[in-house]
Amino acid sequence: MKKIAIILLTLVLLDLFTISCLKAEEPEGKKEVQAQKEESQQQPIESQQPSEAKPEVQPKQQQQTPNIPEAKEGKERHIEVKPSPLTPEEQSFIEKIGPGATVSPNAFKSEKEAVRYLKIVLKGDHETIRLWKGYENLPQKEKRVGYSYCIETALSAINPKTNKEGLNLAIEVLKTKREYPEALAEAAEALGMSGDKSVIPLLREVVKNPNSIVRLKAGRALLLFGDIDTALPVLDELTREGHTAALGYIFHNMQGKVWEKRGIDLIRKALTYENNESKALAALFLIGLTKKGFLKEDTKKLEDILIKISEEILAKEKWPISSYGYSDHRALETVILAFEELKSKRAMG
Repeated sequence: MKKIAIILLTLVLLDLFTISCLKAEEPEGKKEVQAQKEESQQQPIESQQPSEAKPEVQPKQQQQTPNIPEAKEGKERHIEVKPSPLTPEEQSFIEKIGPGATVSPNAFKSEKEAVRYLKIVLKGDHETIRLWKGYENLPQKEKRVGYSYCIETALSAINPKTNKEGLNLAIEVLKTKREYPEALAEAAEALGMSGDKSVIPLLREVVKNPNSIVRLKAGRALLLFGDIDTALPVLDELTREGHTAALGYIFHNMQGKVWEKRGIDLIRKALTYENNESKALAALFLIGLTKKGFLKEDTKKLEDILIKISEEILAKEKWPISSYGYSDHRALETVILAFEELKSKRAMG
């Protein structure tokens, strides 16, 4: 009996020892399983990260459900490209011009080549036409801007006054490419240079565009055609916002007695606007017109305005540039030019 009791006691002790060993090992096993689980969860997320050298768009389903088994690595990096409307020959021609078309009209060997290029790119949009190798990998915003600049550059290489086909393409841009502001602005300018008054109704529509540069170019084009009732209010609004080019268009394109009077009234009005660059430019224009005998402005009052502008700018710690391109630095340069015109002793003092 003693032997049996000893054997049973031994078995019990062995069982207790085994159980305690298993319990001691259990946390490590759990840690290992947890680590494997976390690793399996992290792996698909890491594989979604785009390469720095080649940004890519991930499928929406993969972003929402990164652990689905069907999501293979090759599919994760696939970029959907819409069907191209171009023939292989047209595509080859576009790629030959390449990204230089976004920079300068010198990318085109001739006006004829620019017309051919423009006709081809107008067949599609920034999503369906590959402008150069690797273009399809760009973010949507960059592709949109690149496409717009290519149209703008091609238009700038064409003389719409002598090239009827080029003029028709500019009209097509204004009618069909409303989401590309750089292209619209250049097309509006081309129509203004064409001398073809049949485009006035189209320009009156485009001048309502929300983009300020498009309104600026369309306003100038209407001014060249003599449509001052439409053009002057738009250019005056842009001058108040800080687009001093608009004030320059008014000054340099005044024609006829009625137009001239309205133009001068708007230049005087600009002296009351908040941005210093518009005020300084208006003062400079009025001083010039007075010196030439066209006006009899109170130059002492203009000098007071210029001195106040210079004092305000020089008192600033920084001279920021606004979203419209307004610059205190340019404003001060304009003030100096106006002082030189006046031969101002007060400014020198």
